[in-house]
Amino acid sequence: MVQPLRLATGLVLFAYATSHLLNHAFGIRSAGTMEAAAKLLLDPWQSAPGLVLLYGAVAIHVALGLYSLYRRRHFRMPASEAMQIALGLTIPLLLISHAAAIRIGEGIYDLSVGYDRVLYLYWVATPDFGLPRQYFLLAIVWIHGCLGIRAWLRSKRWYVRAVPALAALATLVPVLAALGFLNAGLDMRYVVANAPASLGDHVVDRPGTRQASDWAEVSRIVDAILVGYIGLVAGVFTLRAARNWHARRYGSIRVTYPDGRMVSVPAGFSVLEASRWAGVPHASVCGGRGRCSTCRVGILAGAGNLSPPGGDELRLLTRIGAPPDVRLACQIRPTGDVTVVPLVNPASDPVLASRRFGAIGSGREMEIAALFVDMRQSTRLADDRLPYDVLFLFDRYIQMVSTAVRESGGHVTNIAGDGIMSVFGVDGTAEKAARDAFSAALRVWDGIDALNAELRAELPEPFRIGMGLHVGVAVVGAGWKGGADGLPFLGDTGNVAARLEAEAKRLDCTLVASAEALSLLDSSMEGAALDTVMIRGKFEPVRVARFAGSDELRKLLARRTTRKVA
Repeated sequence: MVQPLRLATGLVLFAYATSHLLNHAFGIRSAGTMEAAAKLLLDPWQSAPGLVLLYGAVAIHVALGLYSLYRRRHFRMPASEAMQIALGLTIPLLLISHAAAIRIGEGIYDLSVGYDRVLYLYWVATPDFGLPRQYFLLAIVWIHGCLGIRAWLRSKRWYVRAVPALAALATLVPVLAALGFLNAGLDMRYVVANAPASLGDHVVDRPGTRQASDWAEVSRIVDAILVGYIGLVAGVFTLRAARNWHARRYGSIRVTYPDGRMVSVPAGFSVLEASRWAGVPHASVCGGRGRCSTCRVGILAGAGNLSPPGGDELRLLTRIGAPPDVRLACQIRPTGDVTVVPLVNPASDPVLASRRFGAIGSGREMEIAALFVDMRQSTRLADDRLPYDVLFLFDRYIQMVSTAVRESGGHVTNIAGDGIMSVFGVDGTAEKAARDAFSAALRVWDGIDALNAELRAELPEPFRIGMGLHVGVAVVGAGWKGGADGLPFLGDTGNVAARLEAEAKRLDCTLVASAEALSLLDSSMEGAALDTVMIRGKFEPVRVARFAGSDELRKLLARRTTRKVA
């Protein structure tokens, strides 16, 4: 429940911050416009349900943040994580003096707090200290919230398409809020300079009045709350230090690596945390969140000191078909000594090995369709031919396949000789990915027939191809150099598609598609010729559909279109 609750409370606070900043933006017109807009944007938060939701979210989010801080075994982490923690700890320091003062003044002392008093306080009474602090608070709240929103949304299928709009909003909202607060503040300075008598008593604290003494009492309460928060944070760090000392003194464990290196860490460390603590190179693409298998290790000794896999670790290990002695280093927290061997070779630099690489870190995990096309007996094209003549024929073939893929909404990711890998579904659902991939396969099939007819005089025998099609989960990179379209994907899906293409020759057909891909196109799989094959790298047999003629595929796509229209 910790992560969902932290996300939910964070979204509530981000919604409130957005409402607050949008209200500031109306200051571009005037302070009166800000007051009028507050009835719509802020008054719902001041109702009894709104206050319960808001302050409950604040208490839970801060508590979970401090708990996460306490639970963290060390502070060797990527820069983005360090920034998120630093901003999260700083926000209450700046927010308490602003929000707590308003809430205590209104709720306990029945003081009136409107935008005119806030503007006077920051732009006239304390311009050298209060005003910069308020702008700094605006910036760090927004950055902290945007970092959290990005971490939540980046794995969503539609996120890449939404990035331009989200980036525009992330820029416009704080800029407009800052400009609105600036304009309203300058208007307040003008009023103070030219018509100070128009300011109500609730705006200016007249010396010796009851209001002035009440606000002085509010300031003392706010200072006490600030001291309490600082003491709470200091207490968390103190508890961490005491826990770590106790663990080192009474409960340390040893993690041994293949080169004989032995790392002694407090009990409760994960193996990945132990590696990072000691500077041992250890791959971890997902940042230790149990979303990838790059940190996996083989357990050479001490398996009895590990809890059985469960949750995300069990699902991932089952998915990759890992043997019992393979575990995820980020998920296992040994209770005794263990000896491990990292199974993915990391970079030699421990810093590089422990951070999320820019190219891979910008990828998204999604369900895609992979289509692999390969030419059969391509070496015969070079028999007794000039090199440039052979290049001409291969270029026509590659251009035809690439065009068919792109016209079907796919991306060519790799061209190796006469083998062409492509991916579908980057901007849609898995069903659309499967449909586009089958459509591309039909276009390639028709294109080969047209190319054979066009080049009949040039070819010693017609072009013959094999195709493999599969749907599965992969990490798709954005803008990573290496793919033909600059859009590579990592995972087993492409490997399966390539191996299904190899099965096409054995099954004497042109296209072999996995049953998973076919079911997304046509759940009934009516009339499909299904086989069960064993492919390299898989422990279980794979059900596949074979297509020997293009008419079979054409009828399948036509039937699917007819059902969709109906």
